[in-house]
Amino acid sequence: MKRFVVVAVALLAAVLPAAGFAAAPLKQPVVTGFYRGHQVSYFDFGPIKLKPGNKLAPIWTVTNGAAGQHNIVDTVPGASGYSPLWLVSKVTFKAGVTPRLLKSRADVDAAVMKGDVTVTQTSTVVNCPVLGFGQASVTGFSSGHRIHYYDLGPVKVAAGNVVAPLFTVTNPVGPQQHNVTEENVAAGQTKYPPLWGIMKVTFKQGVKPRLITSYAEIEKAQAAGDVTVTRTRLVVNCPVVA
Repeated sequence: MKRFVVVAVALLAAVLPAAGFAAAPLKQPVVTGFYRGHQVSYFDFGPIKLKPGNKLAPIWTVTNGAAGQHNIVDTVPGASGYSPLWLVSKVTFKAGVTPRLLKSRADVDAAVMKGDVTVTQTSTVVNCPVLGFGQASVTGFSSGHRIHYYDLGPVKVAAGNVVAPLFTVTNPVGPQQHNVTEENVAAGQTKYPPLWGIMKVTFKQGVKPRLITSYAEIEKAQAAGDVTVTRTRLVVNCPVVA
């Protein structure tokens, strides 16, 4: 069977160069799913609370599936309708029906047509970005330390949703400058959503740019009148993994 998996569960410390990832340790577990009959891998960051009006994609979970059953998606990065934010539907084999592997939306639809399963849409939304389609591993700063996150691109979210600030320096001292999060962000934390609102930090004219590695340094530079901080409308999905 052709596999779309490029991040192996048993080899979380390495990523295949062909996927476009930088070499960085992974601490966030990778989950296997099905996409149109093939296996894919994704990060499961769990439920996320969102207000109505967000772009969501469907994900199906089989409540009483056969051995080897994984969740099912029907779109991937780069495809029409893709979103890392998934609305969960539960698929259940009816009494007396022997469960079989369902590996695609077509399989689910066929099982419904035969009367073998019921499908119940829930109100649960999960953040499960699919891996292996060119997403980049990026270095950032938090509290003066380096972190690693996946830049999974812009996400359209409705107004009023909770996002965390991610600061980008528009005129940095050099390539050693990376984006900066709030303090003490680490892989596996659940106190923040992996949805980040971009904030632009700009050194004022006449001020020599310097390396900024923490939110405290941004506040200090702002208090000294060295930088301006501007909120943008851009929201990106950048889960921290290491």
